[in-house]
Amino acid sequence: MIKAGDIANFVIIAFAIVVVLVLGRPLLIPLVIALMLWFIVKQIRFSLDKVGLIRRSIPTWLKYVVSFLVVVGLINFIVIIVYSNFRHLLETYDKYKHNLNLLVESINQRLNIDLMSHLQVHLEHFDVSNLLLTAFNLSTLLLSNLTMVVVYAVFLFLEEPAFRLKLQKLFPEGDQFDNAFKTMKRIEFSVARYIGVKTMISFCTALLSYIVFEIVGIDFPVFWAFMIFVLNYIPAIGSIIATLLPVAFSMLQFGDYVPGIVLLLSVGTIQFFIGNFLDPKIMGDNVNLSPLIIILSLSFWGAIWGVTGAILSVSITVVVVIILSKFPKTQPIAILLSGRGEVK
Repeated sequence: MIKAGDIANFVIIAFAIVVVLVLGRPLLIPLVIALMLWFIVKQIRFSLDKVGLIRRSIPTWLKYVVSFLVVVGLINFIVIIVYSNFRHLLETYDKYKHNLNLLVESINQRLNIDLMSHLQVHLEHFDVSNLLLTAFNLSTLLLSNLTMVVVYAVFLFLEEPAFRLKLQKLFPEGDQFDNAFKTMKRIEFSVARYIGVKTMISFCTALLSYIVFEIVGIDFPVFWAFMIFVLNYIPAIGSIIATLLPVAFSMLQFGDYVPGIVLLLSVGTIQFFIGNFLDPKIMGDNVNLSPLIIILSLSFWGAIWGVTGAILSVSITVVVVIILSKFPKTQPIAILLSGRGEVK
């Protein structure tokens, strides 16, 4: 039976954790991303070990270095391309602003309505340049945080050899060390598995969408494909936003709604097929979370950590459920958060 004192302690601890998460956001977000990067690099190293020649002839530290450099190099390559595309978009926004008038006139003629008068009321104080400049500044901030992420990740790899020894001294009695080590391995496997599968699914979605963008002729196809890749990590609403953004932009680019409808049907079909058939089939039981909890975790982490929190919400919640399942007093909470009521 749950005692009133236990509930009070849980509420106090939960409140303290939320305060720390909010106040420590500048420090914790790069650290969490570095942990995710650490998981990914370790999985790449494990994959390299499956090749007998590599496992026998190349030392472990060198495999880690190669895996780390490959991941960081790929991230840097993507960031440079997206950054240059976004900068060019910022410089040419006047052309798209002019096309908005053409689009509105086309809608007025076809539907026989005065859409411009309604838009002027809402867009009177709306400045596209300020919006794009804000997004540009955010992307610059992201680049600076990326440097901190790399530094954190390097120190995580340097700390790893001593971590097992520290864990043994921290849990010296009975099966405590074995249980703690198994929990860490389970967290590592679950998070790495989720990130790996989700990355593959998001990449396939982005690649197919990029082909559609090239066929339609939308500007900055790499940028919009990357947006789809990133936003697909956000549960439920991410794929919707990722589809609507290039659709709206295509209308501004061409000054007509027909390309937007083509993109909506094409990219929407890709998102629907992968999200409803391929994603559940491949993901399977890798994410043992209730659908309601996924939405609530999206709202919670998005509220305290913004877009980054929304992207990381599922991974963080998976870790929380695994940790809660290991303690008798918090195991009922883990059961409520799980998708099947099982936490073993």
